[in-house]
Amino acid sequence: MVGRRRWAIGVLAFGLLLVGCGERAHAAARAPGLEVAGSAAGEGEGVLAWTRPLVLGDSEAPHAVVAPDGDVLVAATYREPLDLGGGSLPFNHVSSAPHLLVARFSSEGTLRWAHGLTPEADTARAHVGGLTVDGEGNAWLGGVSAGFALGAVKIPPGAFLARLSPQGALERVRNFDGTGALTVNALAPDGTGGVVLVGDFQGQRDFGDGVRESPPGQRSAFAVSLDASGQTRWSRTWTAGGEGLVTARAVAVDVFGGVHVAGAYAGSVCFGGPALVTVRQRTPFVLKLSSDGEHAWSRDLRGTEGTANALAVGPDRVFVGGNFSGRFYFRGKPHTSNGYQGFVTVFDTHGKERWARSFAATATALATDDAGQLTLAGSHDGGLDLGGGGVPAGLYVARFHPEDGASLWVRSFTSPSPTLARTVAVDSSGHTVAAGALARSLPEGTPYPRPRDGFLLRLRP
Repeated sequence: MVGRRRWAIGVLAFGLLLVGCGERAHAAARAPGLEVAGSAAGEGEGVLAWTRPLVLGDSEAPHAVVAPDGDVLVAATYREPLDLGGGSLPFNHVSSAPHLLVARFSSEGTLRWAHGLTPEADTARAHVGGLTVDGEGNAWLGGVSAGFALGAVKIPPGAFLARLSPQGALERVRNFDGTGALTVNALAPDGTGGVVLVGDFQGQRDFGDGVRESPPGQRSAFAVSLDASGQTRWSRTWTAGGEGLVTARAVAVDVFGGVHVAGAYAGSVCFGGPALVTVRQRTPFVLKLSSDGEHAWSRDLRGTEGTANALAVGPDRVFVGGNFSGRFYFRGKPHTSNGYQGFVTVFDTHGKERWARSFAATATALATDDAGQLTLAGSHDGGLDLGGGGVPAGLYVARFHPEDGASLWVRSFTSPSPTLARTVAVDSSGHTVAAGALARSLPEGTPYPRPRDGFLLRLRP
């Protein structure tokens, strides 16, 4: 129910965000903590339940998803010794390359297990591109490996997809042979035990159903559907004409197997329907494919510059989130931004426009619950007003009614340090789990750029 909106401004520091159970003292300067800055509407809803620290020291924010039993799975890269409460994770003090963390927490924030994977080479690159969980509780992880190994199973250097059992055993590893760069940007379960992954590539790449090629010097987008054993069902690639580009940043699969992909493009691109054309450096798009990979519809935010980087699906709803500048029209209503702002656009399952909101914040993570309600997370510089007035700069989590976008509740967290929201998820009981990172200061002699420390937080229904 949408009640009278008001802000309850208070300060509740959770310094425990940066001092975890069993964690050893750390010599490096950590990011400052978050504080609860305020709330709007929703009496008792969205109240902080618990937080967990992830002292990573890397430039990337952690990913988190919720398993069917309510457990929280986390994947991240780390560059410093790390102990989540179960003992120190493996760490190569000689290497400056990122290490890989995969962990599972209970719904109450208790660590069940954690794996730390060390890089094979000092110069190797590691990246977590996507994390999801299937109906059996298996974790699927995609990204770039620095030559990791877990037990007797190796993850060779380069782009990969891996499946871990609910107990954390590495069961399957899949690579995609080819030349040129390949980046996995997102994963989504398909409801049948398999997954769909999306990302970008250059050069030539074999996704399992034939070699795909991106024109020389261009970046193309891809979507690959795999079954529970990791075998390719189908793949699709999209390339812009001329000197354009296409990047796929988010993916979601509905209950009927429809695959939705969002990202950005420049130039002219045909996703299977009428060509989309933009004169901007990049323009947000969203498309829908059938369960067999056939084009159903595609839309863009014509007239804007920006990227769609978040997707969620609900009953007869497709929610798209991202950032934009310029002007777009949605159901005849203009949305204008002179600088970059966040947006949420909503379509029905056939691609018909339903409603949209734009606001002075980023919109980097979306999720839906069993009731179809939309949960959004992002960060802002103090200009955010989703109902009830402005709040201090920092992280926010908000819930909206799926039919008209009315605010149900908003929670805000502030920090002296810049914040980044990476993922948001809602479990079957309505609890919200958000993951992100806080930037550290840059002390002289820091060997890697933009170090951050991650966090998890759980909000009550």
